[in-house]
Amino acid sequence: MSEHYLAMTITQEQVDKVLATIKTIDASLPSLIELTANQRKSMPHYSDKELGFIQKTLQIAEQHPEIYPANFNLDVMRRDIDTLQKFDAILYALVVLSGKLQDSRFAAASQSITHARTVYQFVKTHNQLTGGLEDALADLSKQYAHSKPAKVPI
Repeated sequence: MSEHYLAMTITQEQVDKVLATIKTIDASLPSLIELTANQRKSMPHYSDKELGFIQKTLQIAEQHPEIYPANFNLDVMRRDIDTLQKFDAILYALVVLSGKLQDSRFAAASQSITHARTVYQFVKTHNQLTGGLEDALADLSKQYAHSKPAKVPI
């Protein structure tokens, strides 16, 4: 049997608590929005490397208020940059957590399929030796049934 990476049990109480926490996070940020694909396409795109550019332009705008028109709202720019940086902090924490959840799920799935394949081998062996598990074997073997590729006429 392969190495056992994950040894944990998650209770329903823990699941409920995590889901409630997620709802609390969502409720804590009531102004979050969802964009359509078309809305995303119509907006300027941003990458993390542009944060320095954004911050530098704010510094220049603050140092030289004479360069932009009176209808340019520097306070809105400051607010948007601050919001961006706070989203980055939240998202980073969620990305790290999401990675741990994905890795843990992967390990649990890997271990589960290893156990399942072991049981499948036990079923096959038992059925060969004593019989009586034909229905169970037929049901389990559907997982590994491969359809034959269509033959190409010559």
